[in-house]
Amino acid sequence: MDFFRFPVAGVAVLLGVVTLNSCMGIGPAGKGTKQVVFTPVDWPAKVKGTVFRPEADSPAPAVLLIHGGVKLGDDGRWVMNGIARKLVARGYYVLNIRYRSLDDWAYPAQLDDVRQALVWMRENSDSEGIDKQRIAVFGYSAGGYLGALAALEEEAGATGVKAIVAGAAPTDLSVYAKGNLVRRYFETDMEPFPEQFEQASPLSYVDGSSPPVFMFYGREDNLVRPDHAMKFADVLEYRKVPWEIFWIPTKGHVSTFFASGEAVDEALDFLDWYLK
Repeated sequence: MDFFRFPVAGVAVLLGVVTLNSCMGIGPAGKGTKQVVFTPVDWPAKVKGTVFRPEADSPAPAVLLIHGGVKLGDDGRWVMNGIARKLVARGYYVLNIRYRSLDDWAYPAQLDDVRQALVWMRENSDSEGIDKQRIAVFGYSAGGYLGALAALEEEAGATGVKAIVAGAAPTDLSVYAKGNLVRRYFETDMEPFPEQFEQASPLSYVDGSSPPVFMFYGREDNLVRPDHAMKFADVLEYRKVPWEIFWIPTKGHVSTFFASGEAVDEALDFLDWYLK
């Protein structure tokens, strides 16, 4: 078991059903949805996203939504649809993306896909009705990790990301130094070098210009331990970057997502504060 996967297919399916129908709520879908390919024609693989359009006529604040688990079937976007509808109901444009699986593509393929999604949002801001000065990333588990890393690693303002929401996200990969996952992630049979952990860890890129961060974690998460949140918070605090943590008591990694309805609502309030 690792932070890129939900444990079993049955739980993953149930998770999607609960997410769509109760924890997150169905809610309005704004002006409707459409499928887009956000990667250019010369990209190593065609990668898709689902656009959710709000009712707003003026350029809207936008959220890049990133599912957890490198492999949820072939495509994990559906797990985040309930959150997407909540965002649309508050007037956000949403791009809910998939990314290349670790089964077929090693790091940094997944990160490159997330970076490219942000590029697509900026480059198509006029035609899509996006306010490119008000973009946020929102992800859970691996999705939270990838969103935070993409938003933080660039120079100030380069990605246009003004806020980060990261649920149960690994922030320091050195924690997994002795496991097989990191070797697989970096596609090496050797133990990764310390600089590889640093280069692939969101907390390594925090500086005084970083966007504010909202985190939510389960207190009993043994997969992505609460230490990730505390280390990240310490660095954010030291760099004077605004941050919040919403703790979900007695929950593990998957059950935190089951119980994240209130955390998601708090995250949306956080986004409203910084993007509206």
